[in-house]
Amino acid sequence: MSAVLRRELKRIARRPLQPLLLLVLPAASLLFTWGLFSAGLPRELPVAVVDLDHTRLSRQLTRMIDATPTVRVVERLADPRQGEERILAGAVYAFVVLPAGMERDARRGHSAPAVAYTNAQWLVPAALVRRDLQAATATLSAGLELRRLRAAGETEASARARFEPVRADVHALFNPQLDYVSYLFVALFPTLLHIFVLLAAVDAVGSELREGTAAEWLAAADGSLVRALVGKLLPSTLCFLAVTAATMAALFGGWGVPLRGSFGLLLLASLLFVLAYQAIGVALAAGLANLRFATSVAAFIASPAFAYAGITFPTLGMPPFARAWGALLPLTHYLQVLVEQSLKGSPAAVSATPLLALLAFVVLLPPLVWRRLRRVASDPSYWGRR
Repeated sequence: MSAVLRRELKRIARRPLQPLLLLVLPAASLLFTWGLFSAGLPRELPVAVVDLDHTRLSRQLTRMIDATPTVRVVERLADPRQGEERILAGAVYAFVVLPAGMERDARRGHSAPAVAYTNAQWLVPAALVRRDLQAATATLSAGLELRRLRAAGETEASARARFEPVRADVHALFNPQLDYVSYLFVALFPTLLHIFVLLAAVDAVGSELREGTAAEWLAAADGSLVRALVGKLLPSTLCFLAVTAATMAALFGGWGVPLRGSFGLLLLASLLFVLAYQAIGVALAAGLANLRFATSVAAFIASPAFAYAGITFPTLGMPPFARAWGALLPLTHYLQVLVEQSLKGSPAAVSATPLLALLAFVVLLPPLVWRRLRRVASDPSYWGRR
């Protein structure tokens, strides 16, 4: 095994792509992604206001909209057509029309709608803008109604009870700050990492077949396929675990992501996660015996994996095929452990199922391709394929 390891380290040193694939690109991609989401929450999203009322109430509502944390009023327009043009131009995410007579209708106790137009094609900005616009109008409406009831002789407590007899008291159990680092970056870093793990494993074995050096590889291991695989994959395993450990230390130590569960379980899951994708990569390289084709299939598996992991779209809302495909991806199970142990602080027993799923990839997949791998590694007819 040590002979294979020394040989693999020399191969890595001779091939400039390998250090990039094992360390530089994973670390750089994580830093770039952190730079994207480090603000935590989108703020100051631009909106426009079309004030057709020009009253104290319309100006107050405009100031309240501008005071919300996510929205910033950047333009005051004279016509709704201008607002539509600004959305089409990408200058604002929404525009609000305050109709003429809004203050008069509100004082008479009539409905006075403030109409907001959002571009729901941009799902996240539209949802955030809509939430803050609704909060601003609801706050203003509550103040007007409370003042009306107080003017009619109601006490403040009675007026509040009459205005909102049934009230929803919502508590966010996890990620109450709606922080994108805790929500999205925690899920994106293993998503990026698994691409590099899979491609590195495919390249490690597939390059031996393409270059016709598989016999030398096995000879260095004294004919033992186990020693050959362990020695070959050990450097990349250590590199990817080092990147994962450094990222977790930054997440939980300096970037404010809570760690409510077991750090040891996260490290175990990370090890199984790397080994699972290495097993898939070796299976692809052995099964296809063509580095270019195996790399293409690996990209096909890895590229859409995040969409099936249940982070951006709930798994229970997916059709059966999508749920089944997600269950066949180690990324889905690793993200489950990561969320359960970092944000939720779940007991270890809760994470046992996804951990066993990761272990199944490591234990069950190699025996399925073992005979095929030995065959392609020892038969020259499989070597040199481009």
